[in-house]
Amino acid sequence: MTISKNYQKHHDSVDYQHVYNVSNEFLAISHSINGFPFKVKKFIQEQSDIKLCSFIKTFQYGVDVKSLGSESAIIIEQSGKCIIFCNQAEPKYRVRFSIMHEFGHYILGHISDLPKTDPLYQRQELEANYFAAQILMPEQILRECIKREKRLTTNFIQKSFDVSKEAAEKRIQTLRKSWNSIKDQNFDDVILLKYEDFVNQVAPKNFSRYDDFEHELEVQTKQDSWSFFRNGR
Repeated sequence: MTISKNYQKHHDSVDYQHVYNVSNEFLAISHSINGFPFKVKKFIQEQSDIKLCSFIKTFQYGVDVKSLGSESAIIIEQSGKCIIFCNQAEPKYRVRFSIMHEFGHYILGHISDLPKTDPLYQRQELEANYFAAQILMPEQILRECIKREKRLTTNFIQKSFDVSKEAAEKRIQTLRKSWNSIKDQNFDDVILLKYEDFVNQVAPKNFSRYDDFEHELEVQTKQDSWSFFRNGR
């Protein structure tokens, strides 16, 4: 099964810049994402003709669950149509991330059925993970929370965005670095304006120190480097 043949098999490195841009476009234009957490099924139906099914229905499509290779979610193609099967028995937050991970494979044009030992498989997994993370926990919003002196704890991110503790921890780790070298700010203002109500709800402004803190963070950000992603996760 091949979802797309547009992906270059010999791509040399993880293209975080491209994934970031694609994710931001969805965040900016999607009508189904108005805040967080959002309904991933509604988002996918809005942006594609992919069908979502639980593992229970795999038998209707002649698919053996044991052969899927994933305990959470998998995307397959049948008769020219794509289906994402997800394990509804798992916690909701895990299912949400897994579905967005699989949608990331689809939207990024990844090649499927690669052996896990193939370097391209590993790169595609990192890209799909980053796509899911940026869609479910946008960097722009998290950084705005920091500017407003909101302490980003795993508990805060879990409750605000409905993600797992592991996903929240990963997101905090990446935000400790800056990636000015690859960051595209074209959508930053649009995204922050669109989700202003959500940001105000989870991290109200502290006007007494907001301007000074914003300046200090900007200076610090320029001094850091995005070594975390460059070195691979």
